[in-house]
Amino acid sequence: MRTTLNIDDDLYRFVKLEAVRRGVTATSVIEDALRSAMRLHRETVAPEFPVSARTGGLRPGVSLQDSDQLYEMLYADDDRRATAMAMSGIHDRLPA
Repeated sequence: MRTTLNIDDDLYRFVKLEAVRRGVTATSVIEDALRSAMRLHRETVAPEFPVSARTGGLRPGVSLQDSDQLYEMLYADDDRRATAMAMSGIHDRLPA
């Protein structure tokens, strides 16, 4: 399908450089980036709160006094995703 997009000049220069580096077209780079973004969006799920569906109270073993445990239960997946992106160097390669 053919379409028209308005893309920031610096971002498009980055896309073209990446395309040359990979030996593919700019279109391929943009398609890959969109697919990756859509996959991440599709995989993003709201955090499941530590509440029992049966009683409406806390799940067994969950303590409101343990903030580290609560943080881990609510945000561990987000932290792992951010770490993985940082480790891949994706933020270092994108234009500001």
